[in-house]
Amino acid sequence: MGIDERTWRIGDVAVATGLTVRALHHYDQIGLVVPSERTAAGHRLYTDSDLRKLYMVTALRQMGLSLEQVGKVLVADVAVREVIDEQLEQVDRQIRTAKRLREQLLAAREADTAETGPGLMAVIMLTKDMRGYLSQEQIEAMHRWMTQLGVVAEHAVGVEMPSLYQEALSEMRAGTPSSDQAVRRIVDRLDELSRLLRGPDDATGTAVRRMWLAQGREHPDIDGGAEWGPLIAYLDEARAAR
Repeated sequence: MGIDERTWRIGDVAVATGLTVRALHHYDQIGLVVPSERTAAGHRLYTDSDLRKLYMVTALRQMGLSLEQVGKVLVADVAVREVIDEQLEQVDRQIRTAKRLREQLLAAREADTAETGPGLMAVIMLTKDMRGYLSQEQIEAMHRWMTQLGVVAEHAVGVEMPSLYQEALSEMRAGTPSSDQAVRRIVDRLDELSRLLRGPDDATGTAVRRMWLAQGREHPDIDGGAEWGPLIAYLDEARAAR
């Protein structure tokens, strides 16, 4: 420390930085910002250099960085730009999630739900669309299985799976790598629901996949149909990365 460099007691540092004494104690305990000096009685004394670190911590925290990320920046394990890029990816994902939620809220507000409910109608349409992809016997078996599942099938087909596919489409359009944890979470849940819905017949899942791809080719202007093929490939890449 320079001979004329001032030292600051913890109460004064709290006022100067806007941090609480408790936060300063915590930063010291975890080794994030450790005061450079101590009094003879063991009280913390902060130098100007320590305050500069604290101001950087505050700035990075205001940008949403975690204490772990901030710590890496302070010890130069990673560049500031790198952690900011990571944070930007998280913020972009939160924005996409918020946009999807807004679209769902608008759709729910405008929806004129029939007595049968959108979930049941989706199940009915699914079994109808399967003609040409499954035998009549397989369709009847699928219908019986869906009936047994009841509200579970209605929610999976009519609500959750469309939402998951839309979420995956948003990630693909945003350029999110297929190996990203968020995409893998989508794939894991889709596969879990697919296993539930197809029951003991694996052929049903294969047929549904062929049907969706065909519908995307036949109606490329509806619901992002032109991107269904690339979307399926994107999700398959995520499966392969598990």
